[in-house]
Amino acid sequence: MESFERYGCEAEALASQQARGLVPRPGYERQAKWIGEIGSINPKTLGKRKNYTYKIEIEVLPSTREWLKSFETKPTNEPGRYEISTDHLDEFNNTIRHLKVTKL
Repeated sequence: MESFERYGCEAEALASQQARGLVPRPGYERQAKWIGEIGSINPKTLGKRKNYTYKIEIEVLPSTREWLKSFETKPTNEPGRYEISTDHLDEFNNTIRHLKVTKL
């Protein structure tokens, strides 16, 4: 298995937990989701602290990382981070085997 992480607000984290996958943010349905290798994201550098109060740990099928690399838009700018467009969100969610939400 491969593992990734994402940080978000309570509403996003709980909605993701309930859906067992990443969900579009209300009002921002066309906005891509960003995930990172475990340890590659410092939540203190993401923006307003109130928007990043939960950690979402995502365990996916092997080879998901390679699939994600085919969509990379900033491979050298943000190493270890991957963009998932809304067009590919369902496909990504189908690779999820375990999703854990933790309040920071």
